[in-house]
Amino acid sequence: MPPYSSQDSSETRGRLEFRLTVLVILVAVALIQLPAGVQDPMSASIRATILRPFLAMQAGIRAADARSRTAEELQARIDTLTGALVSRNTLEEENRRLRGLMELSGRVGPHWRAVQVLRPGTPESESTLLLPVGRREGLTPRSPIITREGLAGVVVRVDEQEAVGMDWTHRDFRVSAMTLDGLQYGIVQGDVPRLGDGSRFLEAARLRLDGLPFHAEVDSGTVVVTSGLGGVFPRGIPIGRVTGVAQEEAEWRKSLWVEPLVPVGSVTVALVSVDGVIQEVPADLSALWEGTGYLREDQRVMREAALEDSLQVLRDSLSVLERRLDSGARGGGG
Repeated sequence: MPPYSSQDSSETRGRLEFRLTVLVILVAVALIQLPAGVQDPMSASIRATILRPFLAMQAGIRAADARSRTAEELQARIDTLTGALVSRNTLEEENRRLRGLMELSGRVGPHWRAVQVLRPGTPESESTLLLPVGRREGLTPRSPIITREGLAGVVVRVDEQEAVGMDWTHRDFRVSAMTLDGLQYGIVQGDVPRLGDGSRFLEAARLRLDGLPFHAEVDSGTVVVTSGLGGVFPRGIPIGRVTGVAQEEAEWRKSLWVEPLVPVGSVTVALVSVDGVIQEVPADLSALWEGTGYLREDQRVMREAALEDSLQVLRDSLSVLERRLDSGARGGGG
């Protein structure tokens, strides 16, 4: 017996396909020659038998294509709505920041100005802030940069029309601080972890309050503000909240972790002191944040949203009560 080869199989399959093609052509030619009265029943019979699987497959392909187009259209609509929603949320967030900043600006006095804050966006400059004001507007070095939430950074260099600042994650950032009750004093600085390649892991950045006595008892959640010592920062600017003990040294002193009220990279607009030297700024700004709850922006947004939901529930309840009273009045009058 001769060995089986794939070439023989291919030739056999080719001949079979050729014969089927010729047969289909001959049947089609024969059907065309038949009278119209005979063609219709035979065509219907062929469609219901031989061509039925092929027609069903074609219908399935058309349906799948239609579903695919519908899915693409729906996805395009979803993408458009998502983009619009993100843009709206961004605008609402920016409006909240601006409203909060303008409210703070109205209380802090004429020596402060709202400015846009930019970042260079280059490696090793993540902690640098660029401000579009300078000596011409009266800005001076060592001026604090504040937001509605609290201390964001400090101005380090001032040119004629622009200035450079640093936020609290900068390795040179230091601020004399105290607990809100004024019982404990220390120095706050940023604590930014580094990765194996030496780059800074800003997402894990936090603050550390150093120099406290070992016996100092500070509860978690205690607010830390600027102390006003050293003449750089006015007293009372919020910095963050204590979250726990960072380090204790030989029963001599301790350090505390502080969660910043101004998150990394969140500053897009801020207030800086202008129209005079820093000494003209009030020495104590604590009154500006009294009654605010010393919250981060996300916490403030959640609180405002919860308050708005509560007010809406109250409005709905009052509306239902009014309708019932009105219905009862009409029923009594009838």
